[in-house]
Amino acid sequence: MCQEAAEIVLRKGFKLPKLRLVKIKPARGNVTIAQYRQPLSFDLDNGTIEVNTHPDIRKLGGVKAIGQKTVTSGWSSQDNAILHELAHMIDYKCRDMFPLDAREQIGDRFDKLDTRKIKTILSQYGATKAVEFRAELISGALAGNVYPEEFAKAAYLDRYTENSGMNMLYDMVTGKIPNTSATEQKFAGTMKVLFQQKGSQFQIDILANDKVQDFISSHAQVLDNAFKFEPMSDAMRQRLQRSNYIFSGMKTFHELNEAFPSLIDENGNRKPFEQFLKDVQRIDHTYNQNYLRAEYNFVHASATMAAKWEEFMQDGDRYNLQYRTAHDDRVRPEHAALDRVTLPITDPFWEEYYPPNGWNCRCTVVQVRKSKYPETPHDQAMALGEEATGKDTKSIFHFNPGIERKTIPDYNPYTIKRCRDCDIAKGNLTLAYIPDNELCAACKLVRQCFDGKTKKSELKRIEENKKLYDKLSKDKRYKEVEFNPETGALKATHLGHNKGHDPGFILERKLVDSLYECGHSIILCDEQKKGRDGNTLVSLDMVLDGVRMDIKSITKNKDFYGSAIREKNKQLVKFNARSDVHEPADTLCLYFDDPTMFAPEKITKGYEYMVGRTSRAIQLRHIVCIINSAKGLEIKTFDFQ
Repeated sequence: MCQEAAEIVLRKGFKLPKLRLVKIKPARGNVTIAQYRQPLSFDLDNGTIEVNTHPDIRKLGGVKAIGQKTVTSGWSSQDNAILHELAHMIDYKCRDMFPLDAREQIGDRFDKLDTRKIKTILSQYGATKAVEFRAELISGALAGNVYPEEFAKAAYLDRYTENSGMNMLYDMVTGKIPNTSATEQKFAGTMKVLFQQKGSQFQIDILANDKVQDFISSHAQVLDNAFKFEPMSDAMRQRLQRSNYIFSGMKTFHELNEAFPSLIDENGNRKPFEQFLKDVQRIDHTYNQNYLRAEYNFVHASATMAAKWEEFMQDGDRYNLQYRTAHDDRVRPEHAALDRVTLPITDPFWEEYYPPNGWNCRCTVVQVRKSKYPETPHDQAMALGEEATGKDTKSIFHFNPGIERKTIPDYNPYTIKRCRDCDIAKGNLTLAYIPDNELCAACKLVRQCFDGKTKKSELKRIEENKKLYDKLSKDKRYKEVEFNPETGALKATHLGHNKGHDPGFILERKLVDSLYECGHSIILCDEQKKGRDGNTLVSLDMVLDGVRMDIKSITKNKDFYGSAIREKNKQLVKFNARSDVHEPADTLCLYFDDPTMFAPEKITKGYEYMVGRTSRAIQLRHIVCIINSAKGLEIKTFDFQ
């Protein structure tokens, strides 16, 4: 654990403190794993971390087991206690280098944060006091997590953005740069698996090894973080995450293939593992640092544009689309030529030249009124698009992430041209396809591994819902308890749930039945529970797939739904204030039985309206919009920082 934490911090450019073994007795039943001692001056050294050797730690299962339990319970942001103490060192050192002025007090920003939000997003320990909030935030980020920008500012990390050595802290916490800590940590394990491989030829099935799969997943998670807070439908998010996983798998195949020859020295003898690992560090640096930054930026741009495409499709051909650049001196001349190209959403131009149109491309597309801008002739637009991507000799960027629902096209730096039209890439894994080369075999195996992970996750969900069904069906407080063993769908109604015949109740029942048909778990909650004073307590309508929320059916078309969102935030505040509520709720479900009443900007504008007119705490952070469209139920989740 000490070595893991030290490697993470060293890779980020920080020097290590001293390490000392001590025996610390448990206090009030709590066991301390380690603690940081600040130095008299950072000019002398970086302080000391004292590691506890008390035998009670072993009785509790050891340091690693304790760490995992703290994460599972929500107490800690990551499972390495030494990394937490190293985060204290980084925090103290930053504060020593950049002291606050006389008007600022360390902790002022922390005091203004919503404690419940800290517990939900970061950790329970992070909510105890300002110094632990900063250590939890920094250590969580070093472990590979991404957090809202307001958390980074509350930890005063924005004070270091002008310093070339420290600015990466702010960018890493907020996801502006790829957080590669977990990937870097797991690279050595992947190389260990390769080192243990027998024979003189590289074996494709290494990609299915658990440690290699763990590495692929960690790389995919880095890319997923690029759009963690981007509003989009759940279906789109899942497809983009699948694209990230497949891309990460193919990239890993290339890394392993490139590392394989390094197993043998110039005399034909197998190297010791330490020498082999040292020799392949350049591969780690090239693929998982240099390349990953450009890939991360591209995924962020692709996901952002995919989310915008979803919004555009809601309006059909009501508006034209217009190409826009960033309008600064960094814009490439060939991209500047595309600025203001205006065409209908149905024009094939958008299938080929919808942004991003290259690595680190910052171009975007906006909706414009048809009467305001003249349409660009199709042939002229296509010629400009071809010129803009002329350096892309492999046509890698000729794709629309919104239409294809992929962050990176099938033909990319780790695949070949025929991948664009391959049946396997199109999802036809059931075909009797026999790969004729290593690349195709690797691609097929990576996709099978992803489908296997998805299937395991689905089977686990069905199993958990079955257990819940068994419990609720025996509970006399619930009625109408049903379970579908094929889809894992579950529904149940508490006897205290309100019922009636007005439109709101009718739409609620329709929503529940539709969600059940789609395989979701829906439990309608008790709304008649009374407090000690005999008054009915404020309650929420349902638990959807494990998340408690209230339902608001939208029956009147408005420019935005600020009033409804504001009222539901008030309801959340009152519900969370109940003495029997231990897990605060932060989610609202808006149901659109009429799909024409839904538009993404109506939700974002409504939330902004609520924020501007709410004096009390804002506890609403997620709005789940369920739309009864012609294609069936569509679910779009909006996450607000």
